[in-house]
Amino acid sequence: MFKNNIPFFQSGNILKKSMLMNLRDYPRNFIDYYFHEYSDGIIAGSDIFIEDRYFCINKGLIKHNGIIYFLDEVNRIEYFNTNKEMIVKIRFMEMREEKDFKCYESQVVLEDDLEIKDNEMEIGRFKLREGARLRSDYSDFGDFQTEFNTINIINVPYASIGRSTLHPLIVESFANNLINLSRDALDFAFAMECLNTKIVRRILLEKYLIRRLNLEDREYTNLEIYRYMRNIIRELSGVKVIHDKRKTVPKILVD
Repeated sequence: MFKNNIPFFQSGNILKKSMLMNLRDYPRNFIDYYFHEYSDGIIAGSDIFIEDRYFCINKGLIKHNGIIYFLDEVNRIEYFNTNKEMIVKIRFMEMREEKDFKCYESQVVLEDDLEIKDNEMEIGRFKLREGARLRSDYSDFGDFQTEFNTINIINVPYASIGRSTLHPLIVESFANNLINLSRDALDFAFAMECLNTKIVRRILLEKYLIRRLNLEDREYTNLEIYRYMRNIIRELSGVKVIHDKRKTVPKILVD
């Protein structure tokens, strides 16, 4: 599970090997300073993959309520067929104090309650048909929202300056599509910026879509951003898209 055990160096405490190893492994000051302005979300690693019948979360760092949590080994949780939408969450526990540590810990849960509470963070969701196998690879940009048998990472928050942003795999896929399909200068400049930056700030994604599609200047959800991106790709691929400013999702007409 993700955790962050902070040693107490106080007068009268015995200096233990575990305390010194903790100090060696986690250069806390640097990490805290570097990510001070970042939102909650995944900072590094923590990517998802499927191994046999297990939903696996790779080693990584995440931030929640200003605290950075470390995952030092692959975390596996068994998944199963339900024919309904399931969500994998990181649930953060109340801080507890031991003699030598202040402990921030979490657990990974799989459930059908789609509400994300204040002490939870989504790491992925899926809807698995009876007898099918779950997959975490994507054949094209539209595949990120395939309804069945595919890990959906659209709503997973990635830590960024200001507000959390979209999964870098989604942004990179969109940018590669723009490079290949569009001759528009705005599209090309935006795509190059995305491909040159590991984590693209949310405000850049929103401002690009607002200008590109003449949308209302406001904040948009992860799902809204993804759907507008998807429809840009469809439009560039020859699908006619009618944008209704009163709706969050454009209408699509296919010849």
